Amino acid sequence: MILDGAGAEIDWIVGYNGPPEKFLTKVEKALAGIDTFKSLTAVQASNPKDVPSSFKLGRKYAERAKDDQAAPLYKAVVALDPQAKAGTFAVDYIKVPVSYTEYAEYELARFPLQSRREPAAMKEFLKKYPDGPMARLAYSSLDIFYYTSAPSEDADAFYAEYTAKFPSETWVLQKWLSRIVQEKKSLDKGQALAERLADLTENNPDPYAQAVLADYYLARGDKAKAEEVFGKPFLESHLSSFSFGLLQFANFWAERGENLDSVETVTAVALTVNSENQFILQQAAAVYLKLRQEAKALEVFGPSFARKYWDEPGELRSYIYFWTQQGKNFDGALAAARRTLEVRPRAYYHWSALADLQAKMNDFAAAIASAEKAVEFASPAAQPAMRKNLDKIKAQAGKK
Repeated sequence: MILDGAGAEIDWIVGYNGPPEKFLTKVEKALAGIDTFKSLTAVQASNPKDVPSSFKLGRKYAERAKDDQAAPLYKAVVALDPQAKAGTFAVDYIKVPVSYTEYAEYELARFPLQSRREPAAMKEFLKKYPDGPMARLAYSSLDIFYYTSAPSEDADAFYAEYTAKFPSETWVLQKWLSRIVQEKKSLDKGQALAERLADLTENNPDPYAQAVLADYYLARGDKAKAEEVFGKPFLESHLSSFSFGLLQFANFWAERGENLDSVETVTAVALTVNSENQFILQQAAAVYLKLRQEAKALEVFGPSFARKYWDEPGELRSYIYFWTQQGKNFDGALAAARRTLEVRPRAYYHWSALADLQAKMNDFAAAIASAEKAVEFASPAAQPAMRKNLDKIKAQAGKK
């Protein structure tokens, strides 16, 4: 609330949307007297037929739920500007501007829906503006009524229309299926919805959607299916995706030397959430190396990792490749490379990994000998690649 010295209202700002600079702009605009309750009231007093001030003053009242004072102003907007030519309004949550008239009509339809649970006006609004910028919000407003108050048949008709209008909107399917579950009858009609929801979220599982699906299958007595969609497999997959997402953020900003406090925080969280996945460990180590924290990188993906997988050459090979690429921890990588050959002495790919490491260490005589072993033990299909690698190492040795 912004008041003058006598306590009269100059303006108000309802709610907070970040960033703080955006909110500050609103405050400064109000303090400058631009489109304030006081200034808009003054314009209305001198020119009641001014559409922009009627609309903006109506918005002011509606923000504070003073619908009885907002409604006459919105009705005036619709009457004065039926062709919607007087101007547009930028709504934060809608991508395109909305005309004063269309938004005023939406608000006039919302008031009875919200206060008296009467959907007729909003349904008429959608008939007039089926593809307008406010259509999605209008359906969402009706959803509140049909989810809680409408008879089953009416709700099914509404949700069928809603899903047809927005066929890829998983939220609509969730609400419809959830209502069917709550009714605890005619569960069979939810099967097609459940299958459609599962298809839409297959490649990007949504916790809210999976919870609704699990609830539906539990209502049908199918606990195994509920576990399948929202049990341990979902948890493991979600934790993995979450961890990789955090490390993608960390790598991005670490490379640019910015947001470094956040980089360290999210890297630590990723390791806490998913500490067993070797790819998570590698990415976290890479982040720490970008931050010039080699000790932390070794703590995450260093000697302890090698010891844990000392008898598993496949895991050790990823360890060798990582440190070869990074150009660090040569002693640890070399010990791991020799261990892979103790376990599988005729595996050409282990010889090749050793050759690459030795070349990185500038030990070209040893690298050439190892690369020759890789050629010797390679399968016919792999021999061309191994010969190419041998030639590359020889060329590097010649340059040195």
